[in-house]
Amino acid sequence: MNTSAPPSTVLHLHDVTRTYQSGSTTLTALDRITLGCQRGSWTAVMGPSGSGKSTLLNCAAGLDSPDTGQVHLDGRDIAGLGDDVLTRMRRTDIGFVFQQFNLVAALTATQNVMLPLRLAGRKDAGAVAVDALSTLGLGSHLDHKPRELSGGQQQRVAIARALATEPSILFADEPTGALDSASAGTVLDVLRELVDERSQTIVMVTHDPAAAARADHVAFLRDGRLVTTLSGADTGRIAATLAELETLR
Repeated sequence: MNTSAPPSTVLHLHDVTRTYQSGSTTLTALDRITLGCQRGSWTAVMGPSGSGKSTLLNCAAGLDSPDTGQVHLDGRDIAGLGDDVLTRMRRTDIGFVFQQFNLVAALTATQNVMLPLRLAGRKDAGAVAVDALSTLGLGSHLDHKPRELSGGQQQRVAIARALATEPSILFADEPTGALDSASAGTVLDVLRELVDERSQTIVMVTHDPAAAARADHVAFLRDGRLVTTLSGADTGRIAATLAELETLR
């Protein structure tokens, strides 16, 4: 059976299952998930607590490996790759933005963004970092350390760091979860601009219907299964769908 994705699909998960052992009990985190993300699109992943959202993100980003199934990134099945190859791919082809920013406190914004570039052997790390930060409106904060930046500014530094290597896809794990509403709005505006103006592909886990409404598509999980997807849905419809899933638990 041909399980390859069409050329416009950056990420394609086919029949992905991931289980964990808890003593003598087998817990199924993902149950035969099939999901595709088109180039230049933004997909939000939602579901009740324990539905498999983080596991899906980790398997898609090569941070975890499925028991069965395929994960294609730009047409390449990454599910069976070794750690060394995956590490190199995460430095160049995959960007990851965490809820808690994960910035190095002793380094400036520019130095934080330079880190993955230096690991990838880029000689132009400084210039690329400055350009990435300036693009995200942080040109006047290049020499500021994380403690000198607001939460929203720190998250934009984290986004700049993830984008500096020009990844095929950007994964974001609750990127606005630690922010106030104003800062969260700014970060969501940045993500929307990246999709619309730079054709960046984004996959974002969120619990917030308002944040999910900024995406092009929303994928809903429950008990490790993909239950439904919505496209172009507003906050009310997304919230209602999520509430229905919560009720069915």
